[in-house]
Amino acid sequence: MKIKLKVLTLVTLSATLLFSPANAGTIDGVSVIINKEPITLYDVFKYSQRFNISKKESLDILVRQKLEESEIKKQTITVDSFEVDQYIENLAISNNMSQYDFLNMIRSKNIDVSEYKEDLKKKLQRDKLYKKIVNTKMQQMGDGELQAYYNENLNEFSQASAFDVTIYTSANQQSLAAIQNNPMSAVNDVELKEGKLEASKTDPKLAALLNKTAIGKFSPVVKSDANNYAMFFVKEKHNVQSVSFADAKNYIYSKLSEGKEQKAIEEFFEKLKSSANIQVVRAP
Repeated sequence: MKIKLKVLTLVTLSATLLFSPANAGTIDGVSVIINKEPITLYDVFKYSQRFNISKKESLDILVRQKLEESEIKKQTITVDSFEVDQYIENLAISNNMSQYDFLNMIRSKNIDVSEYKEDLKKKLQRDKLYKKIVNTKMQQMGDGELQAYYNENLNEFSQASAFDVTIYTSANQQSLAAIQNNPMSAVNDVELKEGKLEASKTDPKLAALLNKTAIGKFSPVVKSDANNYAMFFVKEKHNVQSVSFADAKNYIYSKLSEGKEQKAIEEFFEKLKSSANIQVVRAP
């Protein structure tokens, strides 16, 4: 049975590696101490073997994990057995399996279910930590930043009842891009058509696109059908109604938050790492 990547990743995290006594001499000892918590050379070696990455990469990841564990403990972030079981249930459903069959599949890969659940518990704790970090960062976004975006993008918050447009269509996307960059370009494979589009009779996505496009500007190139592309030059908008800042505020907040989550997390841990007490005892 084909199992999705997210399941295989969790399975891999729980896999057990065996090491021969011959390796013992090269992996004994402490590599790094971070906030009084040791990371051994054995830890680094085991992680690098498990995920087939360099020892340096392994050490960086293990340091990050120690910082995460410390912060989870500091913020008393907990996950109970019900949450773990619910997560497993959702994984099973997403793979068209019962929870019973899913856990049997885990066992068939020689993975201890108790260890697997412990890995999941740590993952869920980490997810909760990340969510708290992001929420705290996003709460620092003030009304001034939101208002500035609103003022600079008024077209995005206006709704017209109709649009006077010149419609450019072509099977060649690059031809439309050429006209967009230089409206005086002579391009043979582009057809032009003048028209008036009623918002109420227009596809909502196209209406939103035209609302966002300023008068006297080209819209982005879009796919019009299976074989053609289209671009719209907005000549006029009729009966324009503006959405107030108060009504647009939540939308702006969501939009500005997009893509900032990972940056917020990375900045948080970089700051945490710079203030941590890290002692390098022996490089792996």
